[in-house]
Amino acid sequence: MPSRKALRSALPRALACALGSSLLLALATPAHAYFDNYLTGTIIGTLNDKEAQSLAKSVRKALNDTADGQAVEWTYPAAGKRQQIDGTLTPVSSKTDQGQPCRRLKSDLKRGSAEEHWAGWFCKQSNGQWKSRQVAD
Repeated sequence: MPSRKALRSALPRALACALGSSLLLALATPAHAYFDNYLTGTIIGTLNDKEAQSLAKSVRKALNDTADGQAVEWTYPAAGKRQQIDGTLTPVSSKTDQGQPCRRLKSDLKRGSAEEHWAGWFCKQSNGQWKSRQVAD
């Protein structure tokens, strides 16, 4: 399992890319710092290690094992002062791009009164891992 530091840096970058911001991710370190700051107030940006690992597991399940249009429900229980997180992850379409199988994933997350919605493409790498990236229309 990846380390906390690796998850905290990889997940925001992957989600930022999924939000159509891959251009900023390709820029120098100031752009990454901007994104880290931008994501601080989001549900994704405030996940702790266990929450991020649980979400990543559900994302992998949605991408690997779920048919297009079928939602994967995800819940992380409240702990201490941290509110429960509820979400759905739904692959909405699949196609091949640059020789890689790719899936468009839609996510709806809710923690307390905060809601977050995003969608983006993930493509399966030769090592079996999914990577967020832009996909040709």
